[in-house]
Amino acid sequence: MELMNNTLNRLQQVTAPVRSESRSDESADQDVVTVRRACGRGEYDAARLRFLRLREPSQVRLLEDIPRSEAVRLAGGLPSYTVARLCERVPKTLRRAIVQALPEGKRHGVSVILDYRRRI
Repeated sequence: MELMNNTLNRLQQVTAPVRSESRSDESADQDVVTVRRACGRGEYDAARLRFLRLREPSQVRLLEDIPRSEAVRLAGGLPSYTVARLCERVPKTLRRAIVQALPEGKRHGVSVILDYRRRI
């Protein structure tokens, strides 16, 4: 009986993430819509909060899809490490635009992070 309970528990643990992934995909889609709307209305703080909830591939795709000025403004308020990580994955022209628009101190920090990550 104990063996059956252990097997059942393991089976539930394995299948549980599959169910939650479909819900998280729906919420991720909703987060993308929310970020787009907030950027369009100039509500970048709200957009950043939802943006940070997205997985990295969704973040990159979103930055590539929205107008460049919105992407630059959105990225400018993100944590330096997040900006650096995303800059590694976006096209070179977008990366340049984002980094150049950062305040000098933050730009330096992002550059240091990128240089370090290239070396490892």
